[in-house]
Amino acid sequence: MAGERPVAGERPVAGGVRAVPSEQLRTMLDEAAPALPPAPPPGTPVPERPAPRPAAPARPTTAERPPLPPTPVDGSPAADRAPAAGGPDREPERVSLIRKHPKRRPGGPQVLGVNCKNEHFNDPRAHYCAVCGISMLQLTLSPFHGPRPPLGVLLLDDGQTVPLEVDHLIGRRPERAPEVAEGRAHPLRMTDAEESISRRHVLVRLEEWQVNVVDLGSANGTAIRAPGAADFVRLPADTPVELAPGAAVRVGLTRTFRFESNRKV
Repeated sequence: MAGERPVAGERPVAGGVRAVPSEQLRTMLDEAAPALPPAPPPGTPVPERPAPRPAAPARPTTAERPPLPPTPVDGSPAADRAPAAGGPDREPERVSLIRKHPKRRPGGPQVLGVNCKNEHFNDPRAHYCAVCGISMLQLTLSPFHGPRPPLGVLLLDDGQTVPLEVDHLIGRRPERAPEVAEGRAHPLRMTDAEESISRRHVLVRLEEWQVNVVDLGSANGTAIRAPGAADFVRLPADTPVELAPGAAVRVGLTRTFRFESNRKV
């Protein structure tokens, strides 16, 4: 500016701009720069810098996460099915969602019978199928041996229902009978207030497709009332008598049961 004196060491430049000597400019820059740590003396070992750590992988989002394995239907923990840590990758085990059905009970003893049109096994003497009711009269029947189905039920006077798949021994203490001990019959206990039933009283015996009753020499006897009859008829001891569906049997003085079946001939 007009009237100002130039500072010692400065040189005026055109336009009123002052020129600063190079030594003075270097001093000004050194003062403005940040202070650096002093250099270590010669021979000082330089510490090694730690290697940079790899960045942690990004956590998968909900859309990127793999689906969870299905829960086993048999109740075993899913961890038991996973491969061991560090082991080779393998295809995950497939879990069956089909529940196993319980084992079917095997059929009865082998007997000679015939099939109806719908392949139901029947008594060769039957006029109608015991299962579906179709007529057996106009069919060409080919007898063969197959497992015998239940032949009916015993309806006891106390409300019990006993399916006839095997022989049954009825009495006050049937479990002590030799037929039961040898596995040839199932025990069926029956008692009365009069104590008229013997320990080993009557046997319901299945022979082929027939249901027979045998009085075992009981003290008070066994009697049968045929379907539609009014009175009971006492049975001779140790003599098999066939039961027709609807027949009633009296055991001792008062207890009774009735035989029912849809396998009619």
